[in-house]
Amino acid sequence: MIVRSRQIPNRYCALYEQAMKGKSRKAAMRVFCLECCGWEIKEVFLCSDIECPLYPYRPTSRVAPGHHQGSPQELGSKNSK
Repeated sequence: MIVRSRQIPNRYCALYEQAMKGKSRKAAMRVFCLECCGWEIKEVFLCSDIECPLYPYRPTSRVAPGHHQGSPQELGSKNSK
């Protein structure tokens, strides 16, 4: 872990530590994507690897496939009609 932490840009060290503690799925996904893309956030936004298991859930996705947009109240009202 010491060698890996030397490769992480300083601005992402705290996020990496949070992910490694195992208490934040969001942090773990962000770190996974950032590491995969060479710690370049622009590359995460440009990611087109649909074979990646995290692709639909990556930090830059707006809505994961199979999920609906809108608040739970809006979804409930649509379903009740």
